[in-house]
Amino acid sequence: MNETQVPHQPQHPKQEFQVERLAFFSDAVFAIAITLLIIEFRVPVITKDSTWDSVWEQLVEMKYKLLALCISFMLIANYWIKHHALFKHIHNYNQRIVISNMYILLPVIFFPFSTAFFAESVENENVMILGLRLFLLNHIAANITLFVFYWLTFVYHKDLSYGMERDETLKFRIETLFPMVSFLICLGATFFTRDMRIFAGIIIGGLFLKRLTGRFFGVKVR
Repeated sequence: MNETQVPHQPQHPKQEFQVERLAFFSDAVFAIAITLLIIEFRVPVITKDSTWDSVWEQLVEMKYKLLALCISFMLIANYWIKHHALFKHIHNYNQRIVISNMYILLPVIFFPFSTAFFAESVENENVMILGLRLFLLNHIAANITLFVFYWLTFVYHKDLSYGMERDETLKFRIETLFPMVSFLICLGATFFTRDMRIFAGIIIGGLFLKRLTGRFFGVKVR
């Protein structure tokens, strides 16, 4: 036998089903987290005396909640897309994989809370930074747990997956590490400034560098 070949291991009759259970359970958590983002929205109070202006004013008051919801929806969707891409290659599992996958879901279930907290704090300068830090920490944790899951499955226990092509590997690493670094820089910046334009500039700069790095390696990134 070639020394580089892995001896054939008999497949457990429920192995494929158990891997699918991991994916289905994760999908359900992602779906519930996205759905719960809308819980903070309440229909405007409308009575027979309500006017167009009064109802419109109530809707305008939701502007920060709507912005936070849209941002978190896109980010959660992005995490799910990457999680889904990883499971395409996984054919087996062990206890470490199960536990690391559960840790991915921990920050995901906090997104509705951190999003609502940040949205509520935007108009109060005394607590806005606290809300932003919580929001950033939530997304930093999501990226870290996702990358740890990738490393365990495709590097440390690579016999559990079919492996990823070079372009797929680079794409995943770039799309996971660059946002994480951007969020970490933003988190550090919150201790020196409260200017939201600076935070936005850091995020936009991170997106630009991510795309530039992808082009350098010949990989199309989002």
